[in-house]
Amino acid sequence: MLIVTYFAFTTLSTVGFGDFHPRSDAERAVCAIILLVGVAIFSYIMGNFIEILISIQDLNADFDDGENLSKWFGLIKRFNSSRSISIELKLKIEEYFDYRWINDKNQAVSCETDIKLLEQLPTDVKRKIYSDFLFKTFIYNFKKFFDFPKETANKDDTIRIDYSFFTWNDV
Repeated sequence: MLIVTYFAFTTLSTVGFGDFHPRSDAERAVCAIILLVGVAIFSYIMGNFIEILISIQDLNADFDDGENLSKWFGLIKRFNSSRSISIELKLKIEEYFDYRWINDKNQAVSCETDIKLLEQLPTDVKRKIYSDFLFKTFIYNFKKFFDFPKETANKDDTIRIDYSFFTWNDV
């Protein structure tokens, strides 16, 4: 039985039978354990290597998007009887996507892991991330649309409009 187990592990680990091989059952048992540990270590190292390659691909995603845009222009040309679109229009489209890829702050929370992490943060920290990082320029540019006067009730239940405005600290 141990001989069959040894040969199975040797075959599955793709080591091969080679010139050197165990002669006794004890040697076969030790070799089978060593083969399993070797496969486990190799799998762990390859898993980490693949994660590194995926992270490098993610860093080069902007380049890939630009390449996809070029392919799209080629597809438009093919369906337009081999006539390209005008250079001015092509430059405007490329300029738009360059601007979008650089300034799209939503990319910071684009994957499911980032969204789950953001949901776990306290409300005041989330508010700071949104107001001071992700949408800071948007809020600044459209501030007048976000200024709402505060309404407060007097002691006699009449509503009075203050000359102060809601801030991000107001819930």
